[in-house]
Amino acid sequence: MEVDSAETFESKDFMNAVWSAVTKLYGEHGASQTGLSLIHYEPERKFALVRVACVACDMVRAALATMTRIGDKPVTVHVIAVSGTIKAVYKNVGQMLA
Repeated sequence: MEVDSAETFESKDFMNAVWSAVTKLYGEHGASQTGLSLIHYEPERKFALVRVACVACDMVRAALATMTRIGDKPVTVHVIAVSGTIKAVYKNVGQMLA
């Protein structure tokens, strides 16, 4: 996913904002079903790769759409690609990481 902001963020701040968005939209029970984990994060390139349970993909996409701030800084998150495996997503967005 692309983190669209004039600012850069630490990976911890980014994931805290993602968890907060999921929790606000679906509550603790819904958030626990997502299996969210940060796989790859590059603040300079404003790129993040997040692993999500297959059944929760749409939930997380909806929660990401509600993100408008990380801390007090404005942000928008755009999903670039969705894949069934981490290997395939690296193959599909490899040019962004090169």
